[in-house]
Amino acid sequence: MINRRTLLKALGAGATLTVAGGSIVGCTNRPVGEDRDPNVVRMWGIWASDADKEAKIIEAFTEQNPDIKVQISQVPSNGQGDASSVITAVRGRTGPDLYFMDRFNGAQFASLGLLEPINSLIEEYEKVDPEEFMSGWVKFATDELFYDGEWFGLPMDTDTRAMYYNKDLAEEAQIDPKLLDPANGPMSYDQIWEINDAFNVTDKRGTYERVTWIPWDDQASLLMWAIAQGATFFDNDTCEMTLNSPEMLGVAEMYADWVEKLNYPRLDAFKATYQPPNAPPTQTSFFSNRQLFQISGPWGVGSQAEYKPDMRYGVTHLPVPNEGDRPFTWAGGFAVAMPKGSSMSEAAWKLLKFYAGYEGQKILMPQISRIPTNIECIKDPEGWNADIRFFVEIMEYAQSRPPLPVGTKLWDAMFSMQGSLNQRSKTPQEAVDEAQRYVNPTMKGFCPIKLPEGFGEPDPNFEIADEEEQKEAQASDGGAG
Repeated sequence: MINRRTLLKALGAGATLTVAGGSIVGCTNRPVGEDRDPNVVRMWGIWASDADKEAKIIEAFTEQNPDIKVQISQVPSNGQGDASSVITAVRGRTGPDLYFMDRFNGAQFASLGLLEPINSLIEEYEKVDPEEFMSGWVKFATDELFYDGEWFGLPMDTDTRAMYYNKDLAEEAQIDPKLLDPANGPMSYDQIWEINDAFNVTDKRGTYERVTWIPWDDQASLLMWAIAQGATFFDNDTCEMTLNSPEMLGVAEMYADWVEKLNYPRLDAFKATYQPPNAPPTQTSFFSNRQLFQISGPWGVGSQAEYKPDMRYGVTHLPVPNEGDRPFTWAGGFAVAMPKGSSMSEAAWKLLKFYAGYEGQKILMPQISRIPTNIECIKDPEGWNADIRFFVEIMEYAQSRPPLPVGTKLWDAMFSMQGSLNQRSKTPQEAVDEAQRYVNPTMKGFCPIKLPEGFGEPDPNFEIADEEEQKEAQASDGGAG
């Protein structure tokens, strides 16, 4: 049996371990060569803090496949578009067979030749059409791994965004509970501004003492509001970025108005007072009962339980432009891919399919309170933690960032635009024009390409576990997580 405490201790020291048939031995990476054992699979796994949870996946896999040895190293994705570790490994022929990576990097890494396509492995080992096989995962997640007609990995988890609210503060402000009930749909911008004008408290100097919301705080951003407004980032017909389109300019102008209305410097000072840089996770403006609404993801449920268990809180939809508009959210997440130079062996494929498939996701998702992307796991009452049910339900409305080979530049451009608007150093027109000049010339070098067919449309296969069945299943199992 795997000793997970030993595993965590070793990984924390930067060691690399082999998990083989339930035992652990030390190992090191070595270049790909003809003497490579096809039944040894090297993997750069999940972040070190969850290595013990990942170990349960590897343990279950090796129990089913005792002849396959899995070598795990904790060299996770380094963030938005940072390919340095993969580039170094690929060039030095020391890369792993499998790589746990930020899914948004999929199209970009594929365009740089850093990933192996998996279409041929699906055809060889699953004996089905790749499109049919990939339909077993939610579409927006597989779209992020699609480039130039091929898929470059399997999606792991996802993480929708919603709006947390402090029930005590909402009652104190006499907010109609119907406005906060997600069954009634999302609030409009006008409605949240009405609450804002009535709820915010400032002292005689204009310093904020209590705020309704901060539309650029935590998971809220200009990028998110652009998605909410239906602004596109790329034109499939012309293969041009659309960061200076009339729609995007409208978003930038709206956001700039918000910045002026809320007075960014004063809100920045408010955050520095109640949630200073490097503050402990227990010290936030939301936990301090100074902020009514907080936009975040499913991980917030765990944070509430751990750091503010006495707070009465609820979760509802993100606000939308107009009353009666369809709800929306945006989602990211991780994937398991094969870097260039992977053995692409049957053993590697088996581990990839297990880890990112139904079995692996069912083991990992309840432990980390994240949302599965495998359709079968989403339907399974024990496939995820019932505490995050609302975040799973709103996957029906989820949008992802467009899977483009300029993903990093797009991300940087949107947050640079946000920073310029926050500081009022550029007009909205100047900001969108600068973003377009920054990203579009690079994008043109990859043309012609198109986004995956049906990108941004609802997934017809989406269906989640029955609520009552899930409660019963998880209660009898002692609870998820």
